[in-house]
Amino acid sequence: MRARVLLAEATALGVTIEDLVAVSGDAPNVASIPTLAEYVVTVGPSFSKGTADTYMSYWRLAVERLGECPIDRVGVDDCEAVVGDAVARAQRNRPGSEGRSARENCIGALRALFARAERAGLVVRSPAVGLDKPRRLANRRRALDESELGEVIDAVRTTSQDPDLDLLLVRFHLESGARREGALNLRVRDLDQRRSSVWLREKFGIEREQPVSPSLMRALEVHRNGREGLGADDGVFRSGRGRAITRRRYNTLFDRARPCLSWAERTPVSAHVLRHTAITAV
Repeated sequence: MRARVLLAEATALGVTIEDLVAVSGDAPNVASIPTLAEYVVTVGPSFSKGTADTYMSYWRLAVERLGECPIDRVGVDDCEAVVGDAVARAQRNRPGSEGRSARENCIGALRALFARAERAGLVVRSPAVGLDKPRRLANRRRALDESELGEVIDAVRTTSQDPDLDLLLVRFHLESGARREGALNLRVRDLDQRRSSVWLREKFGIEREQPVSPSLMRALEVHRNGREGLGADDGVFRSGRGRAITRRRYNTLFDRARPCLSWAERTPVSAHVLRHTAITAV
């Protein structure tokens, strides 16, 4: 009886038994379907470094919740649960946060992952497509004026546990107009003393030479020499323990400084704002 109902529905849709047989012949063997954890390990390295750095923490959340689940069995509700984990983590790390950015980034990470799986024929349709991204708020970013810059510098100097490093980062972005990736990817070999310039490797694989002042170049050299044992391919910006900084450094830097700035609720302070200030002043 069920077979007759199925056949009637297929006929109504214009699908023949031959079509179903052909599709089933092309379908991957159940044994060949990877778990979500296996697929992240396999496909993660194929993304660009910038994309992988942005999305990996969200993929890890997905693995924690759904790692043993075959990737073709993951549904939209499963994805929504992972997004909920990302929002909860953001709210723990930043009390008072609504987690909008975490939700947006997590959905982007899941969509990117399942789009690859769909393209590979491992899933019929990405379950992440059904997730609703939050509407973007109006951009409040603007260039800081001279007085506000002074307040930012004072706040960083007062609240930082490594003021030499954090003040140098602020200065680097203000002078070079570099994106955050430009600082994170800056290597010792990218410092050109003779030309007083740095070689930036930034978002979307863009590379460029950026002139900087001789005094900033000297400050970068002093910082580099203070972190012993660096090779030509090692990152320039390092903590007092000698570890290369990560995105988390920026979160810590500005999270500590922000409460000291009365206007920070209206104008978020970040590396992006410093860059915007630099390129606006040119």
